[in-house]
Order: sequence, then structure tokens, then C-alpha cells
Amino acid sequence: MDEIDSAIKDIRGAIFALHRPLGAPAVEQEIRDLVEGATATLGFAPEVVVDGALEHLPEPFEPELLAVVREGLSNVVRHSGADWCRLHVTVQPGLCVTVEDDGVGVPPDAPRSGLGNLHRRAARLGGSMDLVPRSPRGTCMRWRVPLPG
Repeated sequence: MDEIDSAIKDIRGAIFALHRPLGAPAVEQEIRDLVEGATATLGFAPEVVVDGALEHLPEPFEPELLAVVREGLSNVVRHSGADWCRLHVTVQPGLCVTVEDDGVGVPPDAPRSGLGNLHRRAARLGGSMDLVPRSPRGTCMRWRVPLPG
């Protein structure tokens, strides 16, 4: 099964690479494009903070980063009812994506398909994903993976 997962990951990476240029400016622009898409639906612009140099992000991690940002913002758009949101991407010593909002929080019985995908992505890369309530309201999703070297 690990061989199949590895082959699927390689195929996804190759398809992703064919559709866009690589490198820090392209990744940062794609992050900003995802935020712009969320802004249109939310009615406000999420705060965006990028700490660290995206140029140090190894190429295989770029599609992972963008998928996590996409899913994190999508959850805020679809479920939170938030008036505020912050996306924080940190590069070095590992890769960390944090999406916070001041919405209604995640009900215990909420479907977890997208969140399950984030957990699996993190675990596959030796990392973790946490979803915790914010005080006084809202949710904080934190996705962390180590980077090689």
C-alpha cells in the first residue's frame, strides 16, 4: 500500500508542476490568489502573514502548502460565519500553516473529510495537524511538518 501511496503522490506532484511555475514568487502569488478567492465569499480580507523565506521551501512541499491553505480557508468560508480570519505561513525550521477565525467553532459531530485529508497529509510527511477552539470563540487549525535538512 505504501508503494501505491508513493506513486499517487509522485503523479500528483508531476501534474501540479505542469500547471504552474515553481519557486517562491509563484507560491506566494498562489497563496494570495487563494486568499482573494476567500475574500470574495467572506466579505472581508483575511490577514496574511508569511514568516521565513518561501524560496527555501523544497519543491515537493509546494503543492502540500497550497492544498493546506486552500482547505483551511475553505473551512472558514463554508462553516465558520467568521468576521475575522488570519492565515499564517511559517517556513523554517519546518513548515507551519495556521488558519484562525472568530467564527462559531467546529461542532463535535461535524463531518471531517477535509480535516481528515489534512491529518493524512501531515502524517505522511512526519508532521501533525491540530484543530482547537479559540477564546472567546472561533477555531485555530495548525498544520506542521518538518522540512528536510
